[in-house]
Amino acid sequence: MSRVLASKDFLAGGLYMLFGLLGLWLGRGLESGTASAMEAGYFPRLVCALLIAVGAALAAMALMGAGEVPERGRLRPLVFVTLSCLAFALLLHPLGLVLTLLLSILLAALAGGNIRLVPLVLLALVLIVANVGIFVLALRIPIPLWPAL
Repeated sequence: MSRVLASKDFLAGGLYMLFGLLGLWLGRGLESGTASAMEAGYFPRLVCALLIAVGAALAAMALMGAGEVPERGRLRPLVFVTLSCLAFALLLHPLGLVLTLLLSILLAALAGGNIRLVPLVLLALVLIVANVGIFVLALRIPIPLWPAL
């Protein structure tokens, strides 16, 4: 039974449920409204409820069969993915969307250790074009594209 409780699926399900419950607790003061008249708390509560449901399903499936045990001692992915997220959060305003995405994609790619230049450049190009297209052009969110000079 301890192998099942230490499986990747069970731990991921527990983490999803924990995030869902934390989100519900943090948003407890927001009004939710109804589906036809949504208030500020409607969508966050919906997402948190879905997180809890997916986490419970994943944990229940893990209890039905032995899953894969998580690896130990691999800090490189954790460090570089965290750095990528922090870089995006801290550098968006000073560097603009294009350079920030480029740096974030490069940092995230370093998490794997095996970097191939051509696929990385193509991925960066597709992600930058998609983000600019969706957030700046389609949704008209005022995000600077380049550094302010």
